[in-house]
Amino acid sequence: MTIPNTNTTTRKGHLAGRAALGGWSKSLQKNIYTLNPDFQHSIHYYFTKDWHRIHQELEHFGELVACTLDALVAENDNSHNLPRLDAYDSIGNRCDEIVHHSTYMQAGNLIYGSKMMEKVSQPGMMLESLALFFLSSHAGEAGHNCPLACTAGILRVLRNVPDFPEKSLFLEKLIDPSYETNFTGAQFVTEIQGGSDVGLNDTLAYRDSEGQWRVQGEKWFCSNANAELFLITARFDESVSGTKGVGLFLVPIKLPNGQKNHYSLRRLKEKLGTRTMATGEVDFHDSYVYPMGKVEDGFKMLMDNVIHLSRIYNTFATLGAGRRAYQIALEYVKHRIAFGQTIFNYPLVKENLARIKTENSAMLASIMATTRMQDQYDCGEYLQPETPLLLRLLANLNKYISALWSVDHVHHSIDMLGGNGTIENFSSLPRLLRDSIVFENWEGTHNTLRMQILRDILKYKIDDIYLDYVDQKIVKILGEEEWIQPIQNKLKTLRQQLIDFKVSSSEVQSLQIKAIVHQMALVYCSLSLFLEGVHQKETTNTTSKLDCLRYFYLLHFQRDKIVYDERYINLIAKIVES
Repeated sequence: MTIPNTNTTTRKGHLAGRAALGGWSKSLQKNIYTLNPDFQHSIHYYFTKDWHRIHQELEHFGELVACTLDALVAENDNSHNLPRLDAYDSIGNRCDEIVHHSTYMQAGNLIYGSKMMEKVSQPGMMLESLALFFLSSHAGEAGHNCPLACTAGILRVLRNVPDFPEKSLFLEKLIDPSYETNFTGAQFVTEIQGGSDVGLNDTLAYRDSEGQWRVQGEKWFCSNANAELFLITARFDESVSGTKGVGLFLVPIKLPNGQKNHYSLRRLKEKLGTRTMATGEVDFHDSYVYPMGKVEDGFKMLMDNVIHLSRIYNTFATLGAGRRAYQIALEYVKHRIAFGQTIFNYPLVKENLARIKTENSAMLASIMATTRMQDQYDCGEYLQPETPLLLRLLANLNKYISALWSVDHVHHSIDMLGGNGTIENFSSLPRLLRDSIVFENWEGTHNTLRMQILRDILKYKIDDIYLDYVDQKIVKILGEEEWIQPIQNKLKTLRQQLIDFKVSSSEVQSLQIKAIVHQMALVYCSLSLFLEGVHQKETTNTTSKLDCLRYFYLLHFQRDKIVYDERYINLIAKIVES
């Protein structure tokens, strides 16, 4: 009797399966920038003059993200490597030190080393900076991408307020490309009683006997709690209710004499996602602060410069995570064999992938177009009176649709890995899903964004501004009836929805706004993708983006026209194979 070989690692089937997974794992170390020819085209579309330099920077950074950053972030995200709070030092002095694993600093040096903070500090370079941020977000939040957004917000605020003694030092340290020596920013707005209702802020700002502003109170949700600069809201006049009595203040963690400012950390929060970034609860004990501009303008400055910018960053973050999830799933199905062939060959798999790529591509085109408009406005090139309102609307639409869809994209990428997709140390997909759920609620839930757009429609007629802008874009590209007609049909429906909306009760309007916001986002995404798609066809003779647009129409404008035939199968195959 022959005794069978019990060493499972030598069984033919096991060896083949492990070899296939090895090939898949190796493929994930490919440069994430060069893997995405559509994104490369977008860079060429927006940066014709400086394309070669920016292309080289993104190519270099894309290699670092795939080959170095991803592994550092994975190690940092292990449960035993998460940040901890040491409230006291070895002899009992209060220190409130947040201790990170060594991989956190290594990841920070890599990300900040891209110089994206230096870029975003200069008017007109936000899109260039966010192109790098999009790539770093392929690693999820990575412990640093939220702080990057907060730091950018502080840079923007500092650019718009009068000088004060330490302003130049803060600006210099915030753009330092080394995480070991730079300053990072945080923004603390939320309080336990208010959530998104900033008008309920109760933290108090006051002047002491020497005229120095100080802050007393607590903040409930404080991400990047180990930042060197905190931007916080506080009530400067207790007799003024709501947001009119709320100012904006900058809190340095060190006093001018080098001693620790007067604040303490209660605890760190154990979050579902973005776990390697320290989020805590902070108490301010008559902390030394700088007012940011006129205190009575604080809430407006917060919304126009900080929250607005964070929502743009949030969109790029969710899309970066969604695109990475797509790449992981695409490579996996090309290596995984089931029932005699790779599962990539099954139409249901291709359909799932085609939807993810299509929607991600449309949303990326939309936010890049919005960010380019922001750069033009910041440089004085797009100064129509309605531009700030239009930009606010577009940022909110982008944040809404990207947060809504990207969680779904990561979720269904996990589906394609089956049980392997749920394993934390098999791929980054579980971490990307957890981070995406946090992104979804960061800087405004879906309902918060919908209600802000509702208020802006009623107060500023922002719907008319939006429709005029879209109409102007369409007039310039008439003659492309095959591509423009679906958008025009959707606009006709949207206009009727708005007519019905304006004669409805306030309670009914709060429900109708859901469909209106969604349709606005769909129209702007498809129009942005169309403009890039035409340019791609003219300059590269490829139709990848127009193929995605055709499928986008089927998914969201012409659902009743979907016919599951050979043409449909060829379309989804063309999308995922390009």
